Amino acid sequence: MKSVVLCEKPSVARDIARNLGAKNNKNGCLEGDKYIVTWALGHLVTLQTPDKYKEFSNVSLENLPMIPKYMKTEIIKKTFKQYKIIETTVNRKDVNEVIIATDAGREGELVARYILEKANCKKKVKRLWISSVTDKAIKDGFKNLKAGDDYLGLYYSGVARANADWLVGINASRALTLKYNASLNCGRVQTPTLQMVFEREEKIKNFKPREYYTFEAVVDGIRFNCGESEYNFAKAEKFVSDNKNKTINFDKVEVKIKTSIPKPLYNLTDIQQVASTLFGLSPKQTLNIIQRLYESHKVLTYPRTDSRYLTTDMKNTLADRLRAIGGDYKEITAKLLREKDFNTKRIINNSKVSDHHAIIPTEQKPNYMSLSDTELKIYNLVVKRFLENLLPDYKYEETSYSFKLDNKVFTAKSAKVIQLGFKELSRSEIEDKKISFSTKEFSLDSLQYNKKQTTPPSYYTEGSLIYAMENPFEFVDDDNERKILKQTNGIGTVATRADILEKLFTNDYLVLDNGRIKTTNKAKQLLNLVPKNLKSPSLTATWEKQLDNIAKNKLSKDKFLKDIKDYTRECILEIKDSQDKFKHDNISGKKCEECGSYMLEVDKKGTKMLKCSSPTCRNRKVISRLTNLRCDNCHKKMTLFGSGENSTYRCVCGNSLKQKEVDKRIKNNKKDKASRVDMKKYMKQESLENNALRDKLLGLKLK
Repeated sequence: MKSVVLCEKPSVARDIARNLGAKNNKNGCLEGDKYIVTWALGHLVTLQTPDKYKEFSNVSLENLPMIPKYMKTEIIKKTFKQYKIIETTVNRKDVNEVIIATDAGREGELVARYILEKANCKKKVKRLWISSVTDKAIKDGFKNLKAGDDYLGLYYSGVARANADWLVGINASRALTLKYNASLNCGRVQTPTLQMVFEREEKIKNFKPREYYTFEAVVDGIRFNCGESEYNFAKAEKFVSDNKNKTINFDKVEVKIKTSIPKPLYNLTDIQQVASTLFGLSPKQTLNIIQRLYESHKVLTYPRTDSRYLTTDMKNTLADRLRAIGGDYKEITAKLLREKDFNTKRIINNSKVSDHHAIIPTEQKPNYMSLSDTELKIYNLVVKRFLENLLPDYKYEETSYSFKLDNKVFTAKSAKVIQLGFKELSRSEIEDKKISFSTKEFSLDSLQYNKKQTTPPSYYTEGSLIYAMENPFEFVDDDNERKILKQTNGIGTVATRADILEKLFTNDYLVLDNGRIKTTNKAKQLLNLVPKNLKSPSLTATWEKQLDNIAKNKLSKDKFLKDIKDYTRECILEIKDSQDKFKHDNISGKKCEECGSYMLEVDKKGTKMLKCSSPTCRNRKVISRLTNLRCDNCHKKMTLFGSGENSTYRCVCGNSLKQKEVDKRIKNNKKDKASRVDMKKYMKQESLENNALRDKLLGLKLK
């Protein structure tokens, strides 16, 4: 009898099949003597949309909410063929068990169980639970397979999450769309995220700057700063004039030995924020890069994690991971391997690891030549943080001199390095300078005030908004709710936050203005129309806490969904009773060619388009889009206007090119390159008869 191994993606399936000796490729699966490895393509089965239910085919606002007696699933048409392959495979007579090898988490469990349930598979189920897809991790995982029943709670949690999002999200979105005749949608994570951006904008808009004055003195060429500010100009000026000619005595000279520790290992949110700041990458781009480093290159562990720690059993794998690291870190890794006893106190904490540990390098040596520039940057970020946490603490001697002027304390500090520790990887950040004075009494070289202004909070960037979604504590007043948010790691999950942000940009709720995230008028109106509870981060945090309890078998799925249905009814009633109005502010004046409704002007990350205002019409027309074609004069990216032969590329410097000219350039560039036909003709030339290159090329079969 054989075991079917069900993976989430083909790339993971190939790696597992290679380790299990399943080499025969049989149309959608890889088969060996003991194992048949097959794969999904993400979700193959999903919840049916309302139009598939007879009772909801032509639902009106009065008939909402839509609450099915039983939630039905359906096979996704796009991947129907792969589903049928899995269905046939798991129900083969020579198969006695199924090993779920999808991603180790709630969504991965849901992907597999939906398929098995739809295929009516009643066979024994086991679970492969691994955080990386290296050969070693796969082999160790198959030696320690878990019972499938141990993960039923996780599956029920996934079902509850999917059903709850359907009930609240689809009903509230449908109600808003029907009530206001506009394409409006909301959800338990995206709406609170919008609210967070809007509140930050309001704080910036209502901020009134206030002038204040700081003080600094220079003694024997050394600058001393005062920690106290003054908001009254007359008092600041008087303080300087009264004290600028005074002789000072150092009241306090302190020498302390201080220690600094590195930042914790990366979870997905942390690295998305850093990559946004350093490289200008969106959270979605960063996730895709780490996913490639995990799946294709196999040099990083599972990316969708909210933990910053490792488990005790991973301590024995650290040496192999260090040996795999090369590049710019060879000397550091060699030094750590010589010492053997690594400093793991900071990174190992079983209680702070749930489904997955922190993102760290695997035991696989990277092929640096195959990594793209951004892949290498992200890989090096993870490696550097990993090495920092294995190196000793940074220790330094801090000398502090201070004196008083009218009860204002002025201080100067210097630091002398005692132990570089993890700062060995960032020497440029260290200021190794010690100050000293021969006597305790000095005249002031200078004393001055500096005029400054209080500044408003910064606009969110994509990186800082992802971080705020994980840490939305400032938007919640209740201490218990803050505690829940901390336990559930904020709103949404590490796996979904990047997609939610993309969705908010795609649906014209958020725009990027020079890297700053701002809400559109559509978003502002939506926030005025949605039920109040749906805008609060504490709602989704409470959900996540309950879903976690379902996964741990502490809460019934049915009890959770009963509460969700009651909440859905309340939301729809609030929308129905609302007296608010919705008005498009981006109406173009042009009518849709298909339905006659007015078209809306939309700008999506460099692409300007017209789209129909009717919620039921999908007509769209691109006006202009930013391209990768560079201007001959200033080398900036050019914008394409129009379509077809008469379209034009224009640059901000005034330069323009017709599409015909661009096509001609592309054609000429192709002519400069040798085709396979050219290669064949070249190889057949008589002059190459005694040519060494010809001898090497003769064996090649070029079509």
